[in-house]
Amino acid sequence: SPEGPMPTALTPKPLPLFLEGPVRLFKLKLSGEEKHSLAAAVRRSGLYDRKLKMYKVNESLRTVSYEAGRALAFTPGWLENESVWLHMEYKYLLELLKNGLYPEFAEAFRDAAIPFLNPDTYGRSPLENSSFIASSANPDPVIHGKGFVARLSGSTAELLSIWQIMLLGETLFTIDGGRLTLHLTPLLPDYLTRGTDAVEATLLGKTRVVYHIQPGRSYLPGHYAVARACITWQSGEATDLADGVIAGDNAQRVRRQEAQEIHLWLR
Repeated sequence: SPEGPMPTALTPKPLPLFLEGPVRLFKLKLSGEEKHSLAAAVRRSGLYDRKLKMYKVNESLRTVSYEAGRALAFTPGWLENESVWLHMEYKYLLELLKNGLYPEFAEAFRDAAIPFLNPDTYGRSPLENSSFIASSANPDPVIHGKGFVARLSGSTAELLSIWQIMLLGETLFTIDGGRLTLHLTPLLPDYLTRGTDAVEATLLGKTRVVYHIQPGRSYLPGHYAVARACITWQSGEATDLADGVIAGDNAQRVRRQEAQEIHLWLR
């Protein structure tokens, strides 16, 4: 043929799993059962590092040719090949949270988030992010769990989103029955509430929010209620809400940043 040889058949060879796939899939409209199944499948797959209890950027590429790209140029467990790529792992944690997989998120966050790591294993301050963490796929066990290339990477942006949703909820204001309603729905795992009966956050940049809680209890959205709310306004007046619902004019005033403090009692 003047156009050169033409293939008569193609045999697709799927690549090993990359963590970005489930992250993207979680952004689609999935049923609750599909979400739980997806999270469980990722946990069972080679993406999950059972030694570190973290999520790697990809499964093993040992059976893949160099046509797959530059990831194969790196030693397994290092940089772009089977390491714990922090930005992508935090993207996955954020999707667990945004999809309402609260128990799965709480467990994964405790295992994988940098502030909870052992500094001796991590090799640096747990207040400092890394570009990647050497996974247990690396041939050198001495560096398993160590963070490399300290930076303010995209993982910082993901953690800020996680922090905001955990302390305030994802959807603050809705219209319910024709009224503007403020929904403060924190996610407070038991390992964050031990030894304290109050957790504080800042709403809209200036309003102090205080959750009164039972120490050592997990508060997962949908599994607790707001028993009471009290708003102290910038004017000094106070509004006590026995049903814990902040709606109508009260919600509008909060959105206009007229509230100095909001106290909520969770049960």
